[in-house]
Amino acid sequence: MFDYTHHVLPITENEENKMKSKINLMLSLSVLIFIAMACNASFTTANISSFNFGKNDKAEPATTTFNVGEKVFAVAVVSNATSKIKVRFKVESASGGSQQPLTKEVELEGAGRAFLELTNVSSGEYKAEAVLFDESGKEIEKKSGTFTVKGGETDKKESTSDSDDK
Repeated sequence: MFDYTHHVLPITENEENKMKSKINLMLSLSVLIFIAMACNASFTTANISSFNFGKNDKAEPATTTFNVGEKVFAVAVVSNATSKIKVRFKVESASGGSQQPLTKEVELEGAGRAFLELTNVSSGEYKAEAVLFDESGKEIEKKSGTFTVKGGETDKKESTSDSDDK
C-alpha cells in the first residue's frame, strides 16, 4: 500500500506577492477589455439640424403650402456626421386616409442634405418625418412636420365662395 503524506507548506512572502500580481493583472486586463468594448459602441453627435419643405432640393425658401401640380421637397439637413448614415423619409395623409404611407431611404457618406421629391400630390394636409440612423441601423434622431397642398375640386369651390363674399 501506498502511504500519502500531505504536507502544507507555508506561503512565503514572495509567493504571496506573485499571487497578488497575477490577480491585479487579471483585473487590469478585464478593465481594459471592458473599455475597449465600450469604445466600439456607437457614440455619435450626428443630428438632423433642420427639416423643411420647399419647392426645390434645398427647400429655399422653406414653405409648408403648395399648389396641386407643384413639386414638394422634404429636406433634412444632417450635421456632425462623420461616417455613413441613412435618413428614412415617411409621408402620409394627416387625416389618416386609406393610402399607404410613402417611404424612402437616402444614404449619405457623412454630413449633408437628404431630400425626398414628391410629384403629383393630391390636395390635402400631409405629415412627414425624417428619421436618422447610424451605420449599424440604430435610430439617432427623428424630426417631423406638416405641409398642405391646395387646389383641386374642393379648393376651387371654396375659393369661388370666398370671392362671392367680397
